[in-house]
Amino acid sequence: MSKVVISGYYGFNNMGDESILTAIITDLRKNIPDIDITVLSENPEITEKNHNIKAVYRKNIFKIIKSIRKSDLLISGGGSLLQDVTSKRNVLYYLFIMYIGIIMKKKVMIYSQGMGPIRSEFNKKLTKRVLEKIDIITLRDSRSERFLKEIELKNPNVFVTADPVLALSQENLDIGKSILIGENLDFGARKNIGFVIRGKAKSKEFIEKLTKLSDRLVLEGGLNVVFIPFHHGQDLGILREIEANTREKVICLHDEYSIPELLSIIGNMDLIVGERLHSLIFSSVMKVPIIALSYDPKINNYLGYISEKVFSDIDEINFDKLYKEILYKLKRENEEEDELSERIDYLRAKLSRNTNEIKKLLE
Repeated sequence: MSKVVISGYYGFNNMGDESILTAIITDLRKNIPDIDITVLSENPEITEKNHNIKAVYRKNIFKIIKSIRKSDLLISGGGSLLQDVTSKRNVLYYLFIMYIGIIMKKKVMIYSQGMGPIRSEFNKKLTKRVLEKIDIITLRDSRSERFLKEIELKNPNVFVTADPVLALSQENLDIGKSILIGENLDFGARKNIGFVIRGKAKSKEFIEKLTKLSDRLVLEGGLNVVFIPFHHGQDLGILREIEANTREKVICLHDEYSIPELLSIIGNMDLIVGERLHSLIFSSVMKVPIIALSYDPKINNYLGYISEKVFSDIDEINFDKLYKEILYKLKRENEEEDELSERIDYLRAKLSRNTNEIKKLLE
């Protein structure tokens, strides 16, 4: 039996990171027979329940060491783990976990991660030092590869694949349709526009303008507008504010949804306007056209990787232009779907590199 430990930002109720974990576990189980998986999680009980694996608390150093000691492979999972924009401690924590595997002489792999930004010179040097001892590094985009070249990483085993979430299967649309009908969405002549907006750092002015845009899309555009929470704890507040201030019928979803449910809800949209990275990736999986609003370089990186452009940084949105862009995208909806489908199929094929490298490490 092959024993694998997975480290990442898991157990925090963030749907993007949970979907990454789902994709990695699905890949391992599909391609590695008789595998035993342990995940380092902020909430081990929920992680075990949701993913049907073993989990240990991500800050219990004794259980972490015990789990890695018994393993054959340590995987540092996807996402933007090695960056110090949100916190300088992020880099130190994830490098420390990797270093435990290194000093125990375990195989260590970085799995389709996005690298950087890292601003601290100390963190850059430490990242370079640890990553030069990693067996295999796969990256989710070419900008991450450029970052590793900038810090002069000497590791020859670096490959660009894609975001692991792109490997998720398309979901049955009936699941999401049932949820949306339950929220009084009228499926008929109107097209459905989904918004995924981060609840963090939004001004009163931003909320007012977004609310007016929503009303305009319903009244003048003749569209259904649906706001979808991706990080339930963070996003619900702004959704409630929008719901309280709209004059037209705008749907704001309040529940906490599973990954299949979110994929299906997004699949029932004709267009997604997304600020969260994995709302854009879920849209790609479901072949739904997107308009991307960026708050972080990882959004720009992903859009560049699928040959799309970010519409605007989140703090610089011209809402009149956004209204016109939504109508323009809907007019060429079929062309958008065909172009997106071709690009996503190409990226999905690149993900097989992850599986092949894991098989080599476990042999």
